[in-house]
Amino acid sequence: MRMAYAAQAAERSFDYEIGHVATPELTALPENKNIKRPVPRKAPYFKYITMCACVFAGLMCILTSYNRVNELTTKAAKLEAQLIELESTANALNAKKEQRFNLAYVEQVATEELGMVKLDKNQITYVAISNPEKITVAAKDTESTPGLVAGIVKSFNAVVEYLN
Repeated sequence: MRMAYAAQAAERSFDYEIGHVATPELTALPENKNIKRPVPRKAPYFKYITMCACVFAGLMCILTSYNRVNELTTKAAKLEAQLIELESTANALNAKKEQRFNLAYVEQVATEELGMVKLDKNQITYVAISNPEKITVAAKDTESTPGLVAGIVKSFNAVVEYLN
């Protein structure tokens, strides 16, 4: 660094008559117009902007597809939970249906809730069907029971016969 300072000091000479430091005058060289100067390279900003835009678009596509996958996964989980719930409800309803068609259950409801009683063996009336167009009822003693009670007993017998 001292040498550079010394070189600068030697170039400058002090003019005692004027009282200031004299500096060498610069002379311009004539310009040669035939010389081809290198054109300064422009930075490829368009390439950089295009690459950044492509990377940004790719990232946006990845993020939106990830969001869509996440939404579909959540929806599928909800639908699976709903399916499991509906299957358990269907199983419960099938069990309830089987219980309703069980003859023991029907008999229990008829006796406990509806107040019906089972017929004795002597109260059962048999119907003989030799000709499907004609029905013959076996002889029975209808004179001992009044008409209203006989109709009720007949209806009850039909229900019991259907259940058996």
